Amino acid sequence: MIARLRKKTQDFFTKGHERTILTKKNIAASFVIKGITILISLVLIPMTINYVNSERNGIWLTLYSMVIWLNLLDIGFGNGMKNRLTEAKANGDTDLAKKYVSSTYAAVCLICLGVFFVFCLITPHLNWLDILGSNPALYSYQEEISGLLWIIMVSFCFTFVLNLLKSIVAADQRPAIGSFLDLLGQGLTLIGIFILYKTTSPSLIYLGWVTGFAPVLVYMIASYILFNTRYKCWRPSLKYVDFNAAKNMMSLGIKFFISSVAFVIVNQTLPFLILRTTNPIEVTNYNMAFRLFSMAFNVMCIIFIPYWSSFTDAYTKKDFEWMKNSMSKLYRLFTIFLIVQFAFLILAPTIYYVWVNYWLHNENDILTIPFSMSMAVCIYMCVTCWISLYIHPLNGIGKIRLQVYSSIGEMILLIPVAFLMSHYWGAVGIIWSPVIIYIPRMIWAPLQLNKLMNLTAKGIWNK
Repeated sequence: MIARLRKKTQDFFTKGHERTILTKKNIAASFVIKGITILISLVLIPMTINYVNSERNGIWLTLYSMVIWLNLLDIGFGNGMKNRLTEAKANGDTDLAKKYVSSTYAAVCLICLGVFFVFCLITPHLNWLDILGSNPALYSYQEEISGLLWIIMVSFCFTFVLNLLKSIVAADQRPAIGSFLDLLGQGLTLIGIFILYKTTSPSLIYLGWVTGFAPVLVYMIASYILFNTRYKCWRPSLKYVDFNAAKNMMSLGIKFFISSVAFVIVNQTLPFLILRTTNPIEVTNYNMAFRLFSMAFNVMCIIFIPYWSSFTDAYTKKDFEWMKNSMSKLYRLFTIFLIVQFAFLILAPTIYYVWVNYWLHNENDILTIPFSMSMAVCIYMCVTCWISLYIHPLNGIGKIRLQVYSSIGEMILLIPVAFLMSHYWGAVGIIWSPVIIYIPRMIWAPLQLNKLMNLTAKGIWNK
């Protein structure tokens, strides 16, 4: 029995198309890594709330979500490099691959310096309490918020450049390496917050230092190691900086940039809108529900992510049969995902209690998350997963003109729809707003991918 199980496991990881075998190995490794990451996050949430309280935690989550918007300023260079690097690797052109890597690092470093310079100029003239909504609860944390902003910005500038390593390992069809580095960063963050909890008084400043620079340290060490070993032939060099190559990536990257802007605005604006219309505790409630229902989605993303570069490789080599077989497997996995999400929804109150409320020391920090919020977040995650099922392959193929147009429409609609929904249903209404504006994307994305795989895509469907 054991020998037969071992044989089946060995066959699963050694038989089949080379591209499929590599994808399977990365998915399996990512599952283990993500499982550990989820366990760390389970501990991290109550520990962070215990350290800084629910209000500070809500402020931190809101500021962090706003800074994530700045990641868009790479103008799609990361994703553009990922596709072009995969194509260069598939064609065996090492020199071109090194040009893409070197040019991307150079361009992103320049953008990073510009962002920091602008931040230094405008920050003294901004009233962040007004920007965050002038909630009375914010005034008692004014000094902490001011210091936290500088810490977040400096740490962002480092991660802005260092995170390009994720695109490189993804282009090599080894995204599990990126997941492992994120795991190390998360683990180091947990250790840091535990030390803060035991040795210092609550402070957004200390929280910012730990959560901002723990991942930076991990990626600095990883970049040094990988660029001197596995990716030595791709190591960035000033001699290989070629802004014509950057322009080549830019033509594709600008499309990814627009799509990324829409994604970040739709997803990362929700905490900001909730804070402006309600209070910091509602942000914490939303984040708790989001963490629960995004767990299964994150597992699905582990599976989806390797298919981005795999579809780039398959489309470059015209391997449409492999693409169709891969999508059939993903459809079955999506059905399992829906069942898991429904189970989470039923068990949500119990999970919230065991996960967080049981461990909180202060009764004032106890979370009360209504079923309506849990259901809204659950549906939101199901819709996002359905879209991701098609968007990752489409991104890999590089036919994203329709996605760009859809993204522009979503950005325009989000704010008015969110404010309208919040007028009647408060924070829950805001959570429903992305579900509403994503309806057209849920329809056209599967249609476009099927047309591309069946060689019937024409006009806008093939751009």
